[in-house]
Amino acid sequence: MFAFLQGQIHTLEPNRVELDVNGVGYEVFVPERTTRKLQAGREMLFYTHCYIREDAFHIYGFSEIEDKKLFRLLLGINGVGPKVALAILSALSPQQLAAAVQNADTTAFTRVNGVGKKGAQRIILDMKNKMGQEADLARLLGSEGEGAVAPEGDDAIEALCALGCTPAEAAKAVRNARAGLPVDAPADEVVRTALRSISKV
Repeated sequence: MFAFLQGQIHTLEPNRVELDVNGVGYEVFVPERTTRKLQAGREMLFYTHCYIREDAFHIYGFSEIEDKKLFRLLLGINGVGPKVALAILSALSPQQLAAAVQNADTTAFTRVNGVGKKGAQRIILDMKNKMGQEADLARLLGSEGEGAVAPEGDDAIEALCALGCTPAEAAKAVRNARAGLPVDAPADEVVRTALRSISKV
């Protein structure tokens, strides 16, 4: 329906803005982590997704095209509607979402209102399957593959790169190491486990 809307923010709430587009006010639902960066009166462009049902017409907006793609991906998962998808993107950045999927971190998703443990497991499984089938999505979420780039700020990956691993090799080794370690395992333990797995190859 609308690919994007550009206008001035008239009203700003935690998950909602009213956008003045040439004198017409549009109600746009947006992730809370986005609204924290906005100001009323600011000119803004939102990449939009229209959700239409017999009793509803809602517009969801995103300041980054990656968020819009992830929102649509989440809508394709059984049991995930627009409110839950928006709640997930309010709580997790694309980088955090990617890490949660790659590390099978159900806790990251169960912290989101409306997502239980089974729902979190289904989201992780479905997204991993889609990452294996869609190259564009794999690049978006930082999956391993040709041209993959290690996530910035990951101490374990950076340590392995300093030891001579490529970013893709380091990301894969760290992901495999974390799969068998507690979620809160320190970086040095992750590095030691990753190095043991690399030495066996």
